[in-house]
Amino acid sequence: MNLAIQPSLPSGPLASASLEDLLAATARGDRQAFAELYRLTHRRFYAIALALTRQPEVAEDILQESYLAIWRTASQYQAGRAPVLVWLMAIVRHRAIEFLRQRRRRALETSAEPLADEALQTPDPQALESIDLIAHAIQECLRRLPPEQAHMIELAFFHGFSHEELAARLQTPLGTVKSWVRRGLLQLKGCLET
Repeated sequence: MNLAIQPSLPSGPLASASLEDLLAATARGDRQAFAELYRLTHRRFYAIALALTRQPEVAEDILQESYLAIWRTASQYQAGRAPVLVWLMAIVRHRAIEFLRQRRRRALETSAEPLADEALQTPDPQALESIDLIAHAIQECLRRLPPEQAHMIELAFFHGFSHEELAARLQTPLGTVKSWVRRGLLQLKGCLET
């Protein structure tokens, strides 16, 4: 499937569809709904991938892989377990973290310095302007969270810590960590949607 989607401005019932409706339609194979889902979320998801990888080209690849995964697994979404946005963000985050883990493994196998090539790359300033706006909005919303929740979300989403690693690092029960992260993400989602 080609993800080089150039969505037109939505019209009709799709224009007011929620992310949950769009994901449900995507699960039924509705390409127009998928294009609208992409239009509404791709900037936010690119910012997440870029924040984790710090490489624009890699972030774009992760974004494409993420949307392929969303297309394939849309029917697996369960509304009672997490809000749609959180579920979608988790897919992007998982792809980015998997890339970082593979890069670490390759670096250990070859004993090369993993950042040598990255240090020579300079990001496209135009592409980063919109990312800066998104990053600023995320930072503003994180500041509105209680400090411990903001710190936990930063460790999980921007530094790649799993729930288990957070629990061990903070010496807190795993269930408590999961609850804190989930509540923080719900608050963050509400803030970003306003």
